[in-house]
Amino acid sequence: MMHSTGKHYRHANLPAILAGLGALPFLVSSLMLTLGIYNLPLLGSTAEILRSYSLAIAVFMCGIHWGQYLQDSQARNLNLLMVSNALTLICWLGFLMASFVVYFVIVIAVFIALLWVDYRLHKAGRITARYFRMRLAVTAVVCASLALPLSFI
Repeated sequence: MMHSTGKHYRHANLPAILAGLGALPFLVSSLMLTLGIYNLPLLGSTAEILRSYSLAIAVFMCGIHWGQYLQDSQARNLNLLMVSNALTLICWLGFLMASFVVYFVIVIAVFIALLWVDYRLHKAGRITARYFRMRLAVTAVVCASLALPLSFI
């Protein structure tokens, strides 16, 4: 085990750093919508940026659970394979068919469901308390960022 200034410490923080950076587009897009910035040069609709990014991240998080199912026989009793696929389909169908407001309610519910799965994984000893606390914090930021623009629509 290396000291906290060593390579091990930096690698242990990498998931938290990446998760924090991954939350930035949620925050920035949400603040722009709240401030009435509805279009960005070269990128287009701020609402569509937030909508499509939320789909990408939700599906990415579902993929993490699918990978955990495949790698961790102890986690299989949570049926992560079916849960991750169902949540992916719910997000995708909501993205295709739901209004802006309804889609954001759906994706917020999916992020909360993903957090619930991580809570169960934590309680089963399959993920660390540190990772779960990071997921809790990032999910709170993401869900608040998705909910904020809804109050201005």
